[in-house]
Amino acid sequence: MRRRALTAAFVLAALGEAAAAQAQEPQAKPRELRVMSYNIKHGQTNTPCTQPPRIPGQDPFPDCNLNLQASIDVIRAQDPDIVGMEEIDRFWARSGYVDEPAEIAAGLGMEHYCYAANLNHPPDSHSSIPHQYGVLIVSRFPILECTNTLLRKATSNAEQRGLLKARINVRGVPLQFYTTHLHTAQADRLLQTEDIAVVIDAAPEGPKVLVGDFNARSTFTTTVPEMLPIYARFLDAWREAPLPDADNPNGFTSPARLVGNPTSRIDYVFVTSGVDVTGTRVPIDPQTRLAADHYPVVSDIALPGSGVGIGRK
Repeated sequence: MRRRALTAAFVLAALGEAAAAQAQEPQAKPRELRVMSYNIKHGQTNTPCTQPPRIPGQDPFPDCNLNLQASIDVIRAQDPDIVGMEEIDRFWARSGYVDEPAEIAAGLGMEHYCYAANLNHPPDSHSSIPHQYGVLIVSRFPILECTNTLLRKATSNAEQRGLLKARINVRGVPLQFYTTHLHTAQADRLLQTEDIAVVIDAAPEGPKVLVGDFNARSTFTTTVPEMLPIYARFLDAWREAPLPDADNPNGFTSPARLVGNPTSRIDYVFVTSGVDVTGTRVPIDPQTRLAADHYPVVSDIALPGSGVGIGRK
């Protein structure tokens, strides 16, 4: 009996030492990264040009001011780790029949990407082959899962919208990254943000980032009704940034144009509680003025090191 008691004591002591050692292990450092939201209008730039007239019985010509590389160059200049992008074509005549998700990922040197086609068209007047239109996530880090949720619309003829999610391994921390492009009509957006809330509420715990073109004009101090479900679940990276941009205090992102300043804020980066925002900006320069009809939103964030442990569960 004495030997058993001594053995049990040694086991308990060993367990205690192990627990103490574990408690003394240094906390993993936060995972710093840069995220970006960018609506590129399928690569149509703001360059003045004259579109050639369509020839009856033939596909439309590509946009006369089409230059997908201009958008790629904007992204490269901002050096993000993860980008959520909207208005992305695959095999449309207007965008030169290019597989834009593959072209963008290759141009950025990012091998990890996932694409959601919210519109799937058979051959028609827009293209002589099947073609798609939707949203895209491109990442420096491995994408472990990619899923799309179609969002409701108020009328049957409204353009279909969706919420794309990528589960991404950010140096051991599982990040749930979402991008979306909501409808221009408020009636649709009211339904669509409710749908997004349902998806978020059903998602596993852990850091989340939501970006996109919400077509909802909140400002630094006011929130429009359709965005209330989002603000109830996320922090606005623009409002969380420690140093707001004095030249663009409301974070306006639209319209981008060669001359003049944007007048509306419709593009956002949101993060969940526990994700630190160290800076957010809307770069307005000759390059971003030309590349698309929106300016990008860029946020520097840090994921909590306590989230390290991908693959353990």
